[in-house]
Amino acid sequence: MRITKIVRIGKEDKFAIFIDDKLELTLKAEVILDVGLKTNQEIDTQTLAEIKTIDSNHKFMNLALNYVSKRLKTESETMNYLKKKGAGVEIISKIMKRLKELDLINDDHYIKSYIHDHTTLSIYSKKRIMYELKKKQIALDIIERSLNNDQISDTDSLEKIIQQKRQIPKYQDNLKLMQYLVRIGFNYQDVKEALKMTELD
Repeated sequence: MRITKIVRIGKEDKFAIFIDDKLELTLKAEVILDVGLKTNQEIDTQTLAEIKTIDSNHKFMNLALNYVSKRLKTESETMNYLKKKGAGVEIISKIMKRLKELDLINDDHYIKSYIHDHTTLSIYSKKRIMYELKKKQIALDIIERSLNNDQISDTDSLEKIIQQKRQIPKYQDNLKLMQYLVRIGFNYQDVKEALKMTELD
């Protein structure tokens, strides 16, 4: 078999590869450069199969890069995304290794960002933060380490949320406010103490 023609497709960064005057596949320029394809090059069935594998790997890597560039993602989220896109176990493993090397996937960083956002913006209890992170299939030891290192305190969160909720008429009632705070994951005794402290203020 012989590569008889390599033709650019429109204005895209894609090229049609003709083998023995028959369209065989379309490749991005980066793949063509990686494997060193050129017109009149002799090519066998095994090499063609390898090129198709390399092209597939490039596509999955580009999908992964695009996915993690939009916002922080966990390792588990990224792996599940690639599985849904049809990537095999071996290529997922290689991609995850590369993303970690580039520090584009880091569950420790993800947790720190999540904790910051949910103790300053939308205020969560420590219990709820742990619950939500476990749902994202992050290893429990990483979650616990981050929560302990950041010394997350429900007391600070309770003070903030009590101040916010006091602006709502129904939460002028201590019992209703207490029920709400316990329902969203705060410890009953901590809530009692926090309400007592805010009344003293």
